[in-house]
Amino acid sequence: MRWPWERLLEEQLERGGSRALFVALPLLILSLFTLLVRTADSSGEFRLDQGWVLERLRREVIREESIALRPEPEVLVEEPTEVALTGVDLREVREVVRRNDTFGGMLRRLGIDATEVTRWTAASKRHASLADLHPGNAFRFLLPSGTSRLAGLTYELGVDSSLVMREDGDVITARVERLPRMVDVLAFGGEVESNLYAAALEADIPEKVISQFVDVFGWEIDFTSELQPGDTFRLAYEEERTTTGKRVGGKMLAAELSTGGKTLQAFSFRGADEKNGYYGADGRPLGRSFLRYPVEFARITSQFSTSRFHPVLRIRRPHYGVDFAAPIGTPVRAIGPGTVVSAGWNGGHGRFVKIKHQGGLESSYSHLHQIARGIRRGVRVDMGDVIGKIGATGLATGAHLHFAMWKNGSYVNPTRVDLPLSPVLMDRRQLAAFEKERDGYLAQLAGVKIAKKAVATALANSPVAGG
Repeated sequence: MRWPWERLLEEQLERGGSRALFVALPLLILSLFTLLVRTADSSGEFRLDQGWVLERLRREVIREESIALRPEPEVLVEEPTEVALTGVDLREVREVVRRNDTFGGMLRRLGIDATEVTRWTAASKRHASLADLHPGNAFRFLLPSGTSRLAGLTYELGVDSSLVMREDGDVITARVERLPRMVDVLAFGGEVESNLYAAALEADIPEKVISQFVDVFGWEIDFTSELQPGDTFRLAYEEERTTTGKRVGGKMLAAELSTGGKTLQAFSFRGADEKNGYYGADGRPLGRSFLRYPVEFARITSQFSTSRFHPVLRIRRPHYGVDFAAPIGTPVRAIGPGTVVSAGWNGGHGRFVKIKHQGGLESSYSHLHQIARGIRRGVRVDMGDVIGKIGATGLATGAHLHFAMWKNGSYVNPTRVDLPLSPVLMDRRQLAAFEKERDGYLAQLAGVKIAKKAVATALANSPVAGG
């Protein structure tokens, strides 16, 4: 694992010798101090502002500007000379992306010289992130004081990464700086009072982890009808946090669900194909090659039926699908890998996407508020890809998803269709490795107490490289 300050220290030493060490040493000390504080207290937030990315850029720009301002020597000498990082005054301007903003438009709004706008806009076309700006993300521009020339910029790609661009002689260079993350391993035990989702949220378990829990056990139990108050669960998972302290999801490591007199268990394991999967205690793969539900934590409001009273048309007609009620804008996921065969408006179905899968299976998603960017006829999608958002377009009385499936051209009930199991990836050697990891997870889960309100137990925390 390499931290950004390690790369910074090496570069500064290569470029500037002892003077560069003097510049970089405070950053090194600050980073080490922050790491020590975070490691000693797993409940605290690991915080390091993205400002260090800007400060690094500032020093690079000052160095470049200093070289440009240095008078040409009358006599060329072979001895190396140090460049003083002084004498250059930079003005910093922070701009937040607005709706419909473009990179060139933002530069013009800053009063950047037209020639510079053309040059930087041309350079930006090599970076897709600047062609599709996200409202709310921030730019920080560095301009030499008294000029309308741009010397460098940073653009927040996300909570833990920034695009950095600067002049380097006659060219404009770019790189992505990734901030380090912290990974905490946590364990929870709780009792279901109303539903699993509410119990897990009350325990502050990330929605991504809850979703993995439901996707894994969804083929073993019907969460909409079989789960009862008093059922219990234990869960161990990794939780990632950025240097700003923001939680960015996580991964379920092991889970146990006790319901209806039976106990279900799942354990994470990376198979021979280097893909993470979930397996029962005996090494049997759990789940299918398809998701059980296209919407996370939605309520089924209408089941598959050959005769249902239509709330808009006021007549009885077949309802060849399942309706999921959820707020407008809730992500809709492709249930499995396949090719989009239709994406657009489809009469009473409103905004509509249909996907062709292997084995003669097809799935469709109706009444979408919007279809996800890039989803069009002929595009390949993977299981779990967001293809749109729930809406109420077409013949719909409220926000919901109408989800339908076909097998060999005929409608089938999505909640009862027989779908292929996940592939079995374990040979004898892999099974032995799995059993070793499983036993470690079982020991962790055994130490988790069940309470009315789920209680967290911190098992470990460690820094990881950004990525």
